[in-house]
Amino acid sequence: MAAMSDESRKKTTPDDDRNLVIVDEDFAHADSEDRLWLFWERNRERIIGSTLAIFIGLVCWFAVDAWLDSQREALREEYASLKDDAGRAAFASAHPGETLSVVALLEIADGLHEAGKPSLAAYDVAATAAESAPNDKTVQSLGWRARLYAALQAQEAGAPDAIARLTRVAESTTAPDALRGPALLALARGAIAKSDYTAARNWLDKMDRQLGPNHPWREDQRALISSEPSLRPSAARGQ
Repeated sequence: MAAMSDESRKKTTPDDDRNLVIVDEDFAHADSEDRLWLFWERNRERIIGSTLAIFIGLVCWFAVDAWLDSQREALREEYASLKDDAGRAAFASAHPGETLSVVALLEIADGLHEAGKPSLAAYDVAATAAESAPNDKTVQSLGWRARLYAALQAQEAGAPDAIARLTRVAESTTAPDALRGPALLALARGAIAKSDYTAARNWLDKMDRQLGPNHPWREDQRALISSEPSLRPSAARGQ
């Protein structure tokens, strides 16, 4: 009988919940509540430790998130208090890589441009500042805006690197289309000014290929073609 009793204790079935917890010999026939109590007694320190670690992690996450919110709010308040270009430049220097820092530098450049003063260097400063946050799409868009305006200023001033500057924006795969369009138009106008109609047509064709047939500069493109007979389709076929 003893042998049979031992044999019966060794037999298990897949749905026997007594196998879920390793028990002492005295608990071989314990019910579910006893087994749950035994599991708690043997693992409570591990369970409490894991729960506490999760709780501490959540508290830290919320604390960091709240701190970041307060930092962003403080940054916005500091930016709103800026009164002049010197303050904007100091703000940008103190907060590299921040969106508002690039905005402040663009405000300096735009102010110079609107006042009819040389602004190319100021736009270059803003574009360079944007490079400190390569993974921030907003900052990068502002950087491309600065590069476009710098390129347009270079073209207006007859700078030797104007075409290279405009081409960088026009052929970029990351610059917004809203900035690539004006760059392509400027390149076409520059080519016309040099009587290089083949290059002008190439730039205008790129507008359709890269920006789509219904791009926002369609009317400007058509007006440019209409104003220059050498760009019309009949003239192109005759060349």
